[in-house]
Amino acid sequence: MFKVLPVYAIWLAWLATSINVVISKLAVPYVTSALFLLLACLLATVCFRIYFGNNGEWQKLFRKDVWPKALGMGTFGTALPMTIFMVALNYTTPVNASIANQFEMIYSLVLSAILLKERPTLKQIGGSVLILMGVVLIVLEGGTTLQAKGDLMVVGCLWMYQISHIFAKKLPSDLGPHTIAAARAFYAMPALLVLCVSLYFIQGPLLFNVQSATLWIVLIMSAIINYFLGNSYWYQAIRNMDLSKATAIILSYPVMTYVLSVALGQDRITLAKVVGMILAVGGAYIVTGIVKTKGAKQ
Repeated sequence: MFKVLPVYAIWLAWLATSINVVISKLAVPYVTSALFLLLACLLATVCFRIYFGNNGEWQKLFRKDVWPKALGMGTFGTALPMTIFMVALNYTTPVNASIANQFEMIYSLVLSAILLKERPTLKQIGGSVLILMGVVLIVLEGGTTLQAKGDLMVVGCLWMYQISHIFAKKLPSDLGPHTIAAARAFYAMPALLVLCVSLYFIQGPLLFNVQSATLWIVLIMSAIINYFLGNSYWYQAIRNMDLSKATAIILSYPVMTYVLSVALGQDRITLAKVVGMILAVGGAYIVTGIVKTKGAKQ
C-alpha cells in the first residue's frame, strides 16, 4: 500500500493534507475538537495495528528508545496544535488557516538561530518577509472579526510543530515511515484524553452529534486519509527524497485547499486571499531552499 515512488508519496501526502483541512471544517459544528481528534487517532491506530499484523512493527512502539520521543512527537505534532487548529476553524476558513500555517517556516528560522546558532541568509530573510506579508494580509482582511481570531490562533500554535520535529529526528533509524506515522497517532492520544477529561470537568459534557452523518463520514475520512495514509506517505517521502523539495511541495497545499473550499462553498475568491497565498507560499519556497541561485545543483 505504501510502496510507491517518493515523488508519488509526497504528492499523495500533499493531497491528504489539502483534503483534511477542508473536511475538518465540516465537522466542527458537530463535535468537540479534542474528542474528534482522539477518535480519529484511535481509528488510525486500529488501521495501523491491522496493517502491521504479526510482523513485529507494532512492538517497536513500546521500546524504551522509542516511546518517550514518540510521546513528544504525538503531543506537540498532533494533539495540541491540531486541537487548536480545529478550534480555529470555528472562526476562520480552511484557506485562511492553511495560508497562516506557512508561518511555521518563520518559527523554524527563529528557533534554528536561537538553538543551533544558524544565521539566516538574506534570501531566507526575504522569504520570511514574504510569508509575514501574506499572513498579515489574510489577518487584516478579517479586521476585528472572529475570522482574524481564528487566523491568529493558527499562527500562535505553529511553534509546537518545531518541537515535534526535534522529537521525530531523535527516533531510532530502524523505524519505517509507517511505524513513525503509527507512533504519532498512537502517542497523540494520551494528551488528547487529558484534554477531553479536562474539558469535561471545566465545560461539561463534550459535544458529539451521533445523528450527524457528516460527522461520521468526516471522522472516518480524516482517520484514514490523513492520519493513516497521509502521514505514512509523508514520512516515506522525507526518508527517501531531498527534504527541501518534499517540504516545498507539501507547502503548496493551500492551493488545493482553496480549490476544494470554493467548490464546497466554504470560501470565496478574494484578491486578498489570492495575493496572500502567493506571498506566503512563495516565501515558504524560498525559505526551504527550493529556490536556488543560478548554477546551483538542482
